[in-house]
Amino acid sequence: MSHAKSTDNRKVTAALEAIANLLVRGFETIDHSAGIEGIMAHSEIERMDINQKSAAFFRHFLPLRNKMIELLANTYRKYLRVAFAHANDTGGDPEEWVWIQLQPAILMALEWTRDWYILACEGENRTIRHERRIDFVPGQTVSFSIPSTVPASLLPASWRAPAWLFAISPLVGIGPLKQQHVPNTDLANKLSEAHTRLLLKGARSAFLSNLAVAIQIIRNEEVAAAGAIPPDFAGKEAEQPSKRKGSKHGLKGTEGLVRKIDASRYMHNLTEKQQLAFSLKYEYGLGLADIASRMGLDRKTAYEHIEAAKKKIDEAQSNERSKARRAKDTH
Repeated sequence: MSHAKSTDNRKVTAALEAIANLLVRGFETIDHSAGIEGIMAHSEIERMDINQKSAAFFRHFLPLRNKMIELLANTYRKYLRVAFAHANDTGGDPEEWVWIQLQPAILMALEWTRDWYILACEGENRTIRHERRIDFVPGQTVSFSIPSTVPASLLPASWRAPAWLFAISPLVGIGPLKQQHVPNTDLANKLSEAHTRLLLKGARSAFLSNLAVAIQIIRNEEVAAAGAIPPDFAGKEAEQPSKRKGSKHGLKGTEGLVRKIDASRYMHNLTEKQQLAFSLKYEYGLGLADIASRMGLDRKTAYEHIEAAKKKIDEAQSNERSKARRAKDTH
C-alpha cells in the first residue's frame, strides 16, 4: 500500500470515529431530555380524559422525534461528505456506503421511539423505573430490595398499548383500515397484540418517512455543492420540477436507466403513474427527488404515488395470503 493510500485510510478512520462520537453525544443528550419528557407526559396523560390523552402524548413526543431526525440527518451529511472526499476508500458508491454507516443509528433511533412510547404510556420502561416511596420516620432505618428483573408488561415484545393511542393518520403512520379492524379507542383498555404491533409499525413508518424527506434535502444540497452548482439554483430546480418536464436535456420515465430487479408481477393492479413511481423506486433504485424529476411532479405528489402503490400491493398480497389460508383450512 502506498503512503498516500495509507494516509487516506487513516483520515477516513479518524473521520468515522469523530462522527460516531458526535452521534453518541447527540443521542445521549436527546435520550436524557426524552426521559424527563416521557415522565412528564405520563403524569399529564394520567390526569386527562380519554379523548385528550392522545393529543398530550404527541405534544410531548413530536418535538423529540424531530430532534432525533435532525440528529440522524446531520449525521448523514457528515458521512456523505466523507464519502465524496474519499470515494476510492468508500467503495465508489457514496450513497450506498453512507446508508450502510447510518443503519445502526437508525435502528437505535427506532428502538428509542418504541421505548419512549412505553415510558409515556406506563410511566416506566426497561431503563427508567419507578422509585419506591416510604414514609420518613426520624431515627428509623429501613431497607428494601431493588428488583433485578423487568415486568413482562414493560418488555417490548409483551407490551400492549392503551387503546386511546391508536389513530388512523399520516402523523402516526397508519393508513385506512376496514371498519371491523379499527379498535374502540374510547375505552380505558389495552389494544390487542396485533393492534399494538400495527401501532409501533406505524410509528416506525412515520419516523422513516420524515427522515427520508430530511435526508433527501441534505443529499441534494451536498450533491449540488460537490458539483459546484450554486445551491440557490439547485433549490429552485428542485422546487419547480415541472419546468424541466419539457427540457430536451431532462430524462423522463426510465430513460437511460438499468433495471436492477423485476417487480412487474406486483404492479398489475396499479395506475400508470403508480406503476412508474413504484418501478423507479424499487426496480431502478432511484431516490424521491430523481423520481419526481423524471415524472415531472413535485416530490410530495411522487411520494403519494409510491405510497398508494405500496398500499395496493400490500392489500393484494394480504388478500392472497388470506385466500391461501382459507383454502388450506377447507382441506
